[in-house]
Amino acid sequence: MIIDESVLSGGITPVILEKLIMRHQTGQERLTMLKNYYLGEHKIKERHRLNNTVSNNRLICNHAKYIVDMIKSYLVGNPVTYACSEGYDIEAIKNCYLMQDIAHVDCELEKQMSIYGKSYELIFANEESEPRSVCLSPMNTFVVYGTRVEENPLFGVHYYKRLDISGNITGVCCIVCDNSFVYTYENNTDSFNNMELVKTEPHYFGAVPILEYRNNEEKQGDFEQLISLIDAYNVLQSDRVNDKEQFVDAFLFLTGIEIDSEEAKKLREERILMGYEGAEAKYLSKVLSESDIMVLRDNIKQDIHRFSMVPDLSDESFGNNLSGVAIKYKLMGFEQHIRNKERYFAKILKQRFALYNNFLTLRGSMEHVPVHRVDIAFTRNLPVNELEVSQMINNLNGIATAETLLSQLSFVADPREEARLAVQENNEKFMTAQSV
Repeated sequence: MIIDESVLSGGITPVILEKLIMRHQTGQERLTMLKNYYLGEHKIKERHRLNNTVSNNRLICNHAKYIVDMIKSYLVGNPVTYACSEGYDIEAIKNCYLMQDIAHVDCELEKQMSIYGKSYELIFANEESEPRSVCLSPMNTFVVYGTRVEENPLFGVHYYKRLDISGNITGVCCIVCDNSFVYTYENNTDSFNNMELVKTEPHYFGAVPILEYRNNEEKQGDFEQLISLIDAYNVLQSDRVNDKEQFVDAFLFLTGIEIDSEEAKKLREERILMGYEGAEAKYLSKVLSESDIMVLRDNIKQDIHRFSMVPDLSDESFGNNLSGVAIKYKLMGFEQHIRNKERYFAKILKQRFALYNNFLTLRGSMEHVPVHRVDIAFTRNLPVNELEVSQMINNLNGIATAETLLSQLSFVADPREEARLAVQENNEKFMTAQSV
């Protein structure tokens, strides 16, 4: 959300917050629709037939969830790793990440990015003055930017309604974070109008502690442009089942014979029809062309995977014993899509690192580390041929550093520490051999 900085000349007032919240709520319908599609609440469920006797199956083939979960697992299924240049120490931040299982937060952030096109993270200090992160919903969170080309965040807003034990609304709360302070506004009615400032606290992170993660420049979800295709697939599959049911319940057309209602009921129960000369019995049903339906279904399914750039791993082409290069070639489009998402994700992860660094430096737990000295690495969550990797490492031994080679092993979480331990172990073995 972008506003003119001159609006804030008198500070962040309840009137400004009310207008910003109302502006944010205009996009609630879109966000709710995207959430519903991920949860399996698709448009097909609202379909009604004018005639209640006609079959109305409403099948949900949740490609939206498949797309989101595949992307999330592929990008952050393996924890993001951090390394820094020689002479800098980031162990304090890495320990903070480990203690709170930051990989879980990353997965939730990526999931919301994939669904809504954006996600939000709040960084705060807990009771032990340790920095912590939590994922906030885009449904009630936003970041306000200025009109300058740098698009620096001015402040972040998280608002919600307070509920009692019975679920009744008892008031509203709005948390606002700028570069230095956290402001809490409240109202005891179900309205964000006329809120009052009840608390102001410093946060010591040195920048706005609410971060906005973008899925892409347009802030669109990964399946948002494919909803019409997903709807078409649901309709096609539902109507296939409807046609089958209607085929089973087809009308029996009799010629050359007359039967009354009682005889018809007996015919339906006993399924026996006496023969009459010149009489004929046949079912009235439309001809089902399964081959045409299968072609249409496969085309829609292929378009969903093509335009989402997420491969269909149930496809027969993935069932053979493919080499690593062949698999990468099949996943090339998917990889390009993930690369674009990774750049946006890594950019905000560096901002998170800077906030943690500012807090821990101020507390005296570590020295300041420039963000550009930190490398963020994403490891793709794919089956790995460990034999091929080990052969590659042996071939590059003496050409690349031990730390670089160890980073290629999926089971090594900290290549620098592993290289240090390997050197220490080799030295101990050498000293033991010398003493013998």
